[in-house]
Amino acid sequence: MLLDKIKKLMGLGSIPDEVAPIYKGARSEKEALDLLRDARRRDEDRRNRALEDVEILQSKESELMEEGKRETEQNRRLSLARKIKDIRWKVEEVETKVENIFNKRIRIYKEHIVSLETLVALAEEPLPTSKQLEEAAIKAKEKREDLDKTVAMAEGMSLDKNTEPVLDEEEKSILAEFEKHDEAKLEQDELTNLGKEKPNDEFAEIERTMRKKEKPVREAPKKVVEEEEEELE
Repeated sequence: MLLDKIKKLMGLGSIPDEVAPIYKGARSEKEALDLLRDARRRDEDRRNRALEDVEILQSKESELMEEGKRETEQNRRLSLARKIKDIRWKVEEVETKVENIFNKRIRIYKEHIVSLETLVALAEEPLPTSKQLEEAAIKAKEKREDLDKTVAMAEGMSLDKNTEPVLDEEEKSILAEFEKHDEAKLEQDELTNLGKEKPNDEFAEIERTMRKKEKPVREAPKKVVEEEEEELE
């Protein structure tokens, strides 16, 4: 049976649930290989669409953040903070689904596709020796062990869906970003206003007053002085 061949080639005690139905529905190694490739392409398309959704959500989050920075009414800011929080949850949920479902299945598909390609190639070549089969089984087993480690790491990073998130802390964190923006804008406005102010030049005013006091008295014309002296004689 095909399943027995795969188990022997890959050194497996059982076939993963993700690929077992494919093997059961295939009549040959070549047909199973084609079915695995189709399954991989479908999951890659689903993963790409999910990642596009993440980009759209992140773009919406950026818009709401900018709106919150411009907003001055506190209730409106709280409403925006809750929307941003919901978007971040959705992004995290989609990213977790991508990693723990699509990426996991795609890795398993790729691993079995490589193994089936080996089977198909062997079927077209002269029968290998037992040593060659043993070496192929060892390599396949090593690849499988590496894949299991990767999957285990991914599953360890998955979110605990039973844990209730602390809503207030997330909202406070977002509101703090708004307030930080306000403080920076206020400091900038103060610096701008200081640059526009013109200080009173008191010393210049005092200097002008002193110049007026020090201005010399104009002398009387010489002719007038001589006439006055003649009258006195």
